[in-house]
This record gives sequence, structure tokens and C-alpha cells, in this order.
Amino acid sequence: MKKKLLVKSIIIIAFTLLIFSMQVQANVPTNANFEEIASKALVNLKLMMGDEQGNLNLENNVTRCEFVTLVNRMMTYDVDDSSLSVPFKDISPKHWAYNNIKTALKHSLINGYTDNTVRPDNYVSFVEANAVIIRALGYDSNINKKWPEGIIDKSKELGLDKNMKVPEDKLITRGEASVLIYNALTVNFIE
Repeated sequence: MKKKLLVKSIIIIAFTLLIFSMQVQANVPTNANFEEIASKALVNLKLMMGDEQGNLNLENNVTRCEFVTLVNRMMTYDVDDSSLSVPFKDISPKHWAYNNIKTALKHSLINGYTDNTVRPDNYVSFVEANAVIIRALGYDSNINKKWPEGIIDKSKELGLDKNMKVPEDKLITRGEASVLIYNALTVNFIE
């Protein structure tokens, strides 16, 4: 009789623990949840905007010009509409992000490629996005390793990759970009 009671008690405790652990796991946000949380925060801060219909398209890859626009907004840089010229052959003043590219150049957030291009409409990788944020925050002079290891190490040190599991060479989505920007808002700037 005591054995049956003990077995029943153990089974009840095991099921209780199983149900409790399932409940805890259900409350742990996933990457998609963090993207939703981050993007909503960025929309509220007026850093991120949707398309004409208000859709954020978080599953779409983010372009270089979209990403520098987000970082310019995060840093509250005035968008440069001065006569500063853009030295890249693949972007003209008619491009929607031309002034954002100029602003990013002015603040040394981006570098062009050796073929004199900036490739504004190319998608941005995780390591490239981190490099832009690290430059914006002023930590680029504190990187002691070569590309891309130095960027990835600094990103981890600063917590930019918090709530993310993204390979360094992966092209990031707008949702993943929103998490990076969101995480960057918690990092102290170096003047």
C-alpha cells in the first residue's frame, strides 16, 4: 500500500513538474517574439516605420541603406542635405536614401568598397550591421582583432547580439535589425 502511494506521489510530482516546465518554456520569448517587441519599441520611438500600408515586413531582408537610415535615426543625426558629395558611383541624389548615406559617411558609419561603390540596395549581413552600430556607438577604435572576429567579439561584449542566434555571415531581416538597434539603445556611447 505504501509503495503504491509512493509511486502515485512520484507520478503526480513528475507530471506537475512537467506541466510547470512547459508553462515556463511557453513564457520564454522566442526570436520572433523579440523581433516583435523590438520593432514595436522602435516604431514607438519613431526609429522604424512601415511601408505605405504600415507593414513592417520584419521577415524581409534589410538593405544597407535601410539599415543606415535606422542607425542615423537611433543616433538622432540630422540627415545631411548639404553639398557634401557622395564619392560612390552607384548612388545618385535621386536615390531615396542618398542623404542618409551622406549622413552615415559624415559620421564614419560606413565605408565603401574598393571598387568605389557603396551598394546601397544590397542586403546587409549580421557582421556588417554590427560594424555600423559599433562605429555609431564609438567602440570601433577598441577592436583588437581583424574582420570579422573583432566585430563579432565586440558585439558580444556590448550585448548587441542579446536574444539573437544569427550566423555572422547571414543576411539579416528587418526583424533582426530591429533587435540589434533595440539592444544598441542599452549600450553606453563613447564620445
